[in-house]
Amino acid sequence: MKNDEFTKCIQAIESIPKAELDYQLVIKLARAYSNLAVLGDHNSREEVNEGLLWHAINLLYSIRDTGENDPYWNSRMAYAYIMANNSSSTAYKYACRWLELAPDDTDAKKLVMDCEQYMKDEEALDTDMRERRDIIRKETPDDDILGHVRLHIDKYFGTYTESIIDDSDNPLEVAIIPPRLEHDYYTLVTIGMSRYRMHFPEERREEKLERAELLINLSADWELTHDGILEEKWKWPLRMLLITAQFPMKNAEVGLEAKATLMDGEEGVPLSEDTALCGGILLWPGVFGEESFACHLPDGDDVNFYQLIPLYKEEVQYKLKHGADALLDLCPDESLEVIDPHRLNVVTDKDKIGYDLAEMDNADIHLEKIRTLNLPVEDLAAYNLMAFYLGWAMKRNQMSNPFLSKYKSIVEAVQTGDAPDLRMFIRDNLGGRLSTQFFDRKGSGFAQWYAQDNRSNPYVYRRDCRNIVLEGMHYRTWGSLKEKEAAYLLLPYTDNNRNSIEQLLDKRFMEYLEKEFEDNPEERVANIPEAKPPVIPDWDGPLFCYASDRVAQDGCQICLMYRVLPDREDMGWESGWAFYSGDEGNVYGENDEYFETHCGYYDIRDICRITPDIVPYLGFPYGTSLMRGNDGIWYETADEDEDPEEME
Repeated sequence: MKNDEFTKCIQAIESIPKAELDYQLVIKLARAYSNLAVLGDHNSREEVNEGLLWHAINLLYSIRDTGENDPYWNSRMAYAYIMANNSSSTAYKYACRWLELAPDDTDAKKLVMDCEQYMKDEEALDTDMRERRDIIRKETPDDDILGHVRLHIDKYFGTYTESIIDDSDNPLEVAIIPPRLEHDYYTLVTIGMSRYRMHFPEERREEKLERAELLINLSADWELTHDGILEEKWKWPLRMLLITAQFPMKNAEVGLEAKATLMDGEEGVPLSEDTALCGGILLWPGVFGEESFACHLPDGDDVNFYQLIPLYKEEVQYKLKHGADALLDLCPDESLEVIDPHRLNVVTDKDKIGYDLAEMDNADIHLEKIRTLNLPVEDLAAYNLMAFYLGWAMKRNQMSNPFLSKYKSIVEAVQTGDAPDLRMFIRDNLGGRLSTQFFDRKGSGFAQWYAQDNRSNPYVYRRDCRNIVLEGMHYRTWGSLKEKEAAYLLLPYTDNNRNSIEQLLDKRFMEYLEKEFEDNPEERVANIPEAKPPVIPDWDGPLFCYASDRVAQDGCQICLMYRVLPDREDMGWESGWAFYSGDEGNVYGENDEYFETHCGYYDIRDICRITPDIVPYLGFPYGTSLMRGNDGIWYETADEDEDPEEME
């Protein structure tokens, strides 16, 4: 490999037809990839490329039958694993085999000794962490607030291996939790802010908001060494965290709580020269699950945990005008989950982000992982989980009416057991995406709860599938946290796996119905006289509309109808139309309580049978409001109080 040009060596070997690649060529190719991963061409690499390193390991595995009795093959495996994260025990196995085959090799002896030392260091660290947790648990009395805070952090956010002590007038400890499987980033959590009670009005005492701690998430490559944290480039999030925590500690009248907005002046001062971020928002730490939000103390008090998220000026202004929920609807959770000084602005870069609230899954995400991590699977594996899910939903009759109207033959083929490869159907017909709009009301709700990768939920489809693979491949040493997280892509597309996943989906769906789903629409069936025939039997739009019982049960003529914009996630099943007789106030009372007890979702085809002359208006746009005049003719009205963006 002249001049350490490993890339040229790789290109030369890979230009040879695969049928002509013998054992020696494959081992040379693996070594070239390993060297490129660690050194780079001309020693240009500053950190190990784990994707290339694991590609080298996979190449060596492909010739294992020949290589396991070859000292050189074992040496290459040992060196590759020793450079991979958390792989010293596996490297030790191959180093020992190398030494067994070549007992006089000094390099083999040295590597065995190095691996033994690495394993001792790792075991010592694990022992220290276990002992620390046990000590905290045993020595935490009921009145030790910070002891309970530490236990809560350990249970819900992760075990912290070190901490930073703030030496201000009101000292704080900041726990540093390293990257881990569920959260491939650092989490920094304050310990000490909760000793100081914040002031809240008497009428809000029951909310238990007086005590709090703060946290931030920083990327896995954030420089948190002693020297690094002194540089402004790396220090400013910690400074922001400490300054925010000091507000209520210095002045009890300052009450921090979820959805609070922070910014210095109307224009905002950038938090650092390295970023245009200038404000922030405090939110519940949703990615850690709802139970992480509060530590319940023995005396009945709570310590609330808020995640501090830096924002751009436009984002702060948007939040103040439209609310925190509206701001969060502009982007996926991961956009704000981890601090990135140069991330896209979710307001001004909205089109670039292209976030779709209805999107469940996108093959592009998985294809990128397959290629970046050099996973040993074909590109179609990016569609495996989507195909399992879609086939299950088709068999369970969960598809929306628009989807059925367009792909009826596919659904029928799946239901009769004569299905095509749904992976190719998703790729070629659905643009490589699944959307909540493909499903009916129950199916859409379940997809939002389980299959949109919402890690704040107790269950997540992709995570469940990943854990199945991790359990089945417990013997494997993973190259990185990212590769371990992507293990779901290694789940083969087989009938056995399909059956297992469908059983899992059945179980989770029943849990969803029992714990989350409300107001079963099938229980609201309109009372239609048999004499009234169907008027839109071939309706291909969303099936459900909103109607009062005066219309749906009493059969009164519709005199008021309007169409509002449903949540995008629900557009597959909800038409946005609402129908009323106009005399609901006289019958049920004028206080609008009848919306809760005497209105609900009904099949729009049944409502059209009650009052057929509404059919010509069903294609009118969102925001339409029509009222029947005394002459029986429909007139368009403008209701200044009606917001087409909101549902009843």
